[in-house]
Amino acid sequence: MTTFWLAVLSLIVIALIIVWRIFSSSKNTIGAENLNIRQETNVTLYHEHLSLLENDLAEGSIGQDSYLQLKAELDKTLLQDATLSKSSRVEKQQTSWLWPLGIALAVVSFSLYTYMNLGSYAQLSSPVLSNENNAQSELAPEQMLVRRLQKLQREVKDDPSNSQALFSLGQAYISAGEFDNAIEAFDGVMKQVGEHAELLGPKAQAMYYKNNQQLSSDIQAVIDKALVLNPLDASTNILLGMDSFTKRKFAKAVQYWEVVLNSDRPGISTQALAGAVEEAKNQLRLSNKNTASGAGSAELEANLPHLTIEVSLAANVQEQLIKGEDKTVYIYAIATEGPRMPLAAVKIKASDLPLSIVLDDSQAMTPQMRLSSVDKVHIYAVVSMQGSVGIKSGDFKAEALNVDAMEKSLITMKISVQVP
Repeated sequence: MTTFWLAVLSLIVIALIIVWRIFSSSKNTIGAENLNIRQETNVTLYHEHLSLLENDLAEGSIGQDSYLQLKAELDKTLLQDATLSKSSRVEKQQTSWLWPLGIALAVVSFSLYTYMNLGSYAQLSSPVLSNENNAQSELAPEQMLVRRLQKLQREVKDDPSNSQALFSLGQAYISAGEFDNAIEAFDGVMKQVGEHAELLGPKAQAMYYKNNQQLSSDIQAVIDKALVLNPLDASTNILLGMDSFTKRKFAKAVQYWEVVLNSDRPGISTQALAGAVEEAKNQLRLSNKNTASGAGSAELEANLPHLTIEVSLAANVQEQLIKGEDKTVYIYAIATEGPRMPLAAVKIKASDLPLSIVLDDSQAMTPQMRLSSVDKVHIYAVVSMQGSVGIKSGDFKAEALNVDAMEKSLITMKISVQVP
C-alpha cells in the first residue's frame, strides 16, 4: 500500500516539475527580452526626437519657449513608457505564477478524484473484507452453512418484519436439519404475508423430513392446501415426487417432477431434476425384468390421464344443423380453477358425430398446462356456429363439470343446449 502511494506521488511530482519548468523558463525569458527591446526602442526614439528639436531651435524654426514645452512633453512620454513597461513586467510575473499554480492544483485534484471514483481504492482500503472473503471461500460446506445461518439470524433479529430473510432462514434450517426451526420460520413468514403455495410447500418438506420421510395426515393437509393454491408449485411437486420415488411409484415420480420441469420456474436446478426424472424412468423400465421397456411404458401411460368421451347430437340440434353447412365442433377440458386455457382439445366436424374421442396430455396447448397437472376438470363439447373457439351466443353445447382427471370410465355428452 505504501509503495503504491509513493509511486503515485512520484508521478504527480514529475508532472508538476514539467509544468513549472515550462512556465518558469522559456515564457519568462521571452517576455523579458520583449520588454527590453521595447524599452531600448523607446529610448532611441526619444533621442531622435530630441535631436530634431535641438536642430529646429538652432535653425530658428521654433522659439526657446516652444522648445522647452516640446522637450517636456517628450520627457513625459518616455517616462510613461518606462512606467508601463515596469507594470507590464510585474503583471506578467504575477500571471506567470498563477497559471502553473492553477494547473498544479488541477492535476492533483483530477488524479485523486479519478482514482477514488474509478480506481480500486475501496478494495485497497478494505483489506480486512478481502481477507474475509478469501477465508470464506476456503471454508468447508458445513462451516459455510453455519455462517449463513448466523448471518440470517442476525438479519431477522435486527428486522423481524423482513419476511424474505425469514424465508431464507427457514430454507437454511432445512439444509442444517433443524426442521422444527424451519417450520417455525415458515409459519412466521405466513403470519406476515399470508398463506401461499410457495410457503406451504417448503413447510411440508420440513414436516416430511422431520417425520423420517413419511407422509402423515398433517403433512398431506398442508400439501393439499398448497396444491389448491397452485397446482404447479415446485416445492410441493418435488416433495410428492420424492415420496413416490421412495415408495417405488416411479411413474408418479416422473409425473410430479415433469410438472416442475415444464413450469420454467426460475431458481430450480433443472439439470439435477432432469437427472432424477431419467433415473425414475430407468427404474420403471427395470421394475419388470421380463418386459423391461414395454412394462415401464405401460405403467407410465396407465398413470397419466386418459379421458374417454362419447359425444353425440340431440335430435333437435341435428334438425337445425342439417339445413346448413357442416359446423365445427370443439371438445376440450379446462381446469376447474385458474386460467381457462384448454388442457387438452380436439376439433372435429358435426357430421362426424356421434364419435368417441380421448383427451390426454398429447393434446396440451402448452407444456405447463396439461391434464396431468390438475386433479379436476370441466369438459365442454361445443358446436361453433361461427367457426371460432369459445362459447358464444347461438352455439350449441354440452358440459361435464368437476370430472376427475384420472377418470377411467366412459363420459357421455349429448349436445342439446343452445347458448342464449
